[in-house]
Amino acid sequence: MILTAALVVLAIVLEPLPPYAPPSSAEIEMLKQRLAPIQHLSFAAGYEYCGYLGRRGNGAPGFTKILRGHHNGCTPKVPGEGFGLIASLHTHGAYDPSIPAEFPTALDMRSDRREGVVGYVATPGGRLWYIDSKAMLAVEICGPGCLPQDPDFHAGDDGEIAERLSYAQLLALDAWE
Repeated sequence: MILTAALVVLAIVLEPLPPYAPPSSAEIEMLKQRLAPIQHLSFAAGYEYCGYLGRRGNGAPGFTKILRGHHNGCTPKVPGEGFGLIASLHTHGAYDPSIPAEFPTALDMRSDRREGVVGYVATPGGRLWYIDSKAMLAVEICGPGCLPQDPDFHAGDDGEIAERLSYAQLLALDAWE
């Protein structure tokens, strides 16, 4: 039984990762600028915050209103007509040593796929993740401290984190729940 579980974990870790379509540097910069102040709010309140990146009717990029979620989730309000969705974005709230929050969850990825958008996740450690929901792959855009970092954050609590994670790997990481 233990050997079988170890082989399953090894297979997931060694799983070949699919190719993905990386976001543009302009999109990444826009997201970093928008998420930076929201990170501070998320740390102070202890909640996740979320919204969307999209295109207005005139083709200009923009963001929806950022909404406060809960300690363990956030559901953005889908905008009306005239705003084409590109990506979801959300924070993972304040640092809590009992909750692995330095990588996206499998639910984050499923939600983006269901909505037909890519996703961005900002972590308490200041990481920015990109979720390619077609490839079902999460890619770390920038590491700890690239976005504002919760002052209480303690590096290493979530273990070693790969820079690319497949859906199967996220499911395995979510198994703590």
